[in-house]
Amino acid sequence: MNAPEFGRPPSLGLDTAGDVASASSGWHARLDLAFAERGNATIPVVRSHRGPLRVQKGFTPEGPGLWHQVVVHPPGGIASGDQLAMAIDAREGARALMTSPGAAKWYRANAEAVDRRAWQSISLSVADRASLEWLPLETIVFDGAVADWRTRIDLQGSGSVIAADLVCLGRPASDLRFASGEIRSQLEITHDGRLIFFEQAHIEGDSPILSAQAGLAGLPAFATMVIASNTGGHSVIIERIRALHEQLPGDWAVSALPGLVVLRWRGPGAEAGWRVLRAAWAACRPIVIGREACPPRIWAT
Repeated sequence: MNAPEFGRPPSLGLDTAGDVASASSGWHARLDLAFAERGNATIPVVRSHRGPLRVQKGFTPEGPGLWHQVVVHPPGGIASGDQLAMAIDAREGARALMTSPGAAKWYRANAEAVDRRAWQSISLSVADRASLEWLPLETIVFDGAVADWRTRIDLQGSGSVIAADLVCLGRPASDLRFASGEIRSQLEITHDGRLIFFEQAHIEGDSPILSAQAGLAGLPAFATMVIASNTGGHSVIIERIRALHEQLPGDWAVSALPGLVVLRWRGPGAEAGWRVLRAAWAACRPIVIGREACPPRIWAT
């Protein structure tokens, strides 16, 4: 996919004046979360929000050492002019799992909006001995949407992360494909301040990459999972994920970089992609996090 120079959103500092939506500016929202180790427990120590980004009550179904948190996107989805920023910090020794209650929906751009694009910025910081699992449900990009999302992951010391991103173009179940619009995405990972992974993509609704075998091969969904750990075990992680290949749908590729394993998938839809990501997460979690899979209760609703 093409890798153009990315423009910057109008503002991701998001002051309080931007909390209210309007026809021209959209939602401006920010969420800041931080988790810290207190004895044998992980607890939230920062929870600040402006605008419609929220969190539900946290849970500790695995015991006090690992905190489960659900992040709620704005009601009604994401539209032209919306600017969303999330910063999540797992401080030294803390362990947290983040997910969402439902799909994030990026709607058709408003042709009359001052800025047709919608923006989302996610920053994940993981300190030494900490772990963070970023496992939101799928992102649905409607036909005609103009979307820009960026994710930055900063690791320190022996910090570990499992982060997944599942995207469904259009609504294939309703035979509504992604025929127009634009997506720009960026993923950046650093370890102790050193860049270890950088990827950006540019997908347009009429792009040949949607049908090319080297692209999406006509399939409407694709996913990426990054598994970053400095505790080793990468060869075992790759073996476990590859062992799932014949059991689950879609096309897969698993690759290893220093300190990082990357899973890429393309397939028939969000349900299939979510099955793959959950299976891969369950396979690698005992190695990366040191715990067996414990699905958040909201996944069962």
